[in-house]
Amino acid sequence: MYNVMEGPGTEQQVAETMLTVAITEPEEITPADVSRILHLFESHDKTVRLSASWALGLVVSENPTAVAGSVDTLVSLLASEPESVHEEIYRALGYIASEYPTLVRDALEALDIDHDTHDKRFIAAVRDRELSDSVTTLAGPASEYEGLGAVAPDRESTDTSPEPRPTRGRPPASPPPTPPRIDARRGAFERVKSRGAGSHVDLWLVRYSTREGQQSALLKRIRHRAPAVFDAEFTETLDEWQSIDDHDAIVPVVSHGTIPKPWFVVEYQEGRRLSERLGSLSDREAHWIIDRIVDAVCHAHGSGVLHGGLSPRHIIFSRTYADHLWDYPKLSNWGIPRLLCQFTALPMGVPPSYAAPEQVAPDQFGGVDASTDIYHLGLMSYEILTGRLPFADHPGAVLRKIVTEQPPVASQFADGLPEAVDTVLTKALRKSKVHRYNTVRDFQTELGGALRGASL
Repeated sequence: MYNVMEGPGTEQQVAETMLTVAITEPEEITPADVSRILHLFESHDKTVRLSASWALGLVVSENPTAVAGSVDTLVSLLASEPESVHEEIYRALGYIASEYPTLVRDALEALDIDHDTHDKRFIAAVRDRELSDSVTTLAGPASEYEGLGAVAPDRESTDTSPEPRPTRGRPPASPPPTPPRIDARRGAFERVKSRGAGSHVDLWLVRYSTREGQQSALLKRIRHRAPAVFDAEFTETLDEWQSIDDHDAIVPVVSHGTIPKPWFVVEYQEGRRLSERLGSLSDREAHWIIDRIVDAVCHAHGSGVLHGGLSPRHIIFSRTYADHLWDYPKLSNWGIPRLLCQFTALPMGVPPSYAAPEQVAPDQFGGVDASTDIYHLGLMSYEILTGRLPFADHPGAVLRKIVTEQPPVASQFADGLPEAVDTVLTKALRKSKVHRYNTVRDFQTELGGALRGASL
């Protein structure tokens, strides 16, 4: 991984190193290391601060006394640093408060701070010791790292919060039509409205003209200025994505370029993301979604194309607008998470809960390859079938469990799930890549057979 900017790159390297050590060898964290972690909270880069907070959370879990002296430093940062960095400081204090609630409470009450809603909620939670069972109430959800952005709800729509689809229904007889691909500069796309932003991209709903008439699409523009080598990697990644987007469960690329900054235009999906629908799917629809997504990855691997960052946030539904037909799932952002790793202190390229062991500890488990996609498919299938992930904890602790603990079998969280499904998912989620399935096709065959047995 190279650094985009020399200054921030140093912070990113320190943050990545500290987080990796906290995950793999927390007992090796020294007081000097804790001081280095605390210094990272002054960074302007949110992902650097996130890494620092998760590293402290891991140290708290393994060696609470090592961070007890950090409270005064963190609280003093609330007074000296701008509010834009307070969120991660509160997060770290929340982790420490799970072991030292009185220490954190007293330090906060001694500080003359502006008691806005967030601060009051935090102080009240510490005072009432609501952290005794879980730090996640104060630490926030594990999915807060979102580099690619989330399409914002369309406030002009009358369907901003769609109800869960009926459990009955069937898949469409054919996939929805896709917009035509064009070879055009970014100026050929007329911006209609902003559709949100992530830490690395801006998103716009755009229109463009073809012989078939006006088309709508989604423009994603990377915010960062990057060296020419990144432009070359970006172009290669988008070319690979385009080479496989003839599959009906892969979001098609309309166009892409690097001037003035890297950008790409893709089909605009009007439905929700899979991450928003988990827990509300019927068994039949869940099995169908798994089949379509696994088949899409199988198709891509057949052409030598990896995703490298699969998660439910990258599965977006095309609306069918028919009550008896299911919305169509499509997998997006092929190769993009791996590219964006170069702009962040987080080494995974995915939210922590969806990281594969090799993304957390590559020195121990190897690099990202086709087997990583198999792990992610197993993880997503697990979540689709059970409504939850194998490990539930604050992000740093989840990363630690990913490399040290075996996930519980899926049937523990889903009544009636047959042993055959447990067997398939357990193999896909092995920490060592050599013990997972050799190919996605093998995984597809065995999981398909196990799920057919579950449907009988």
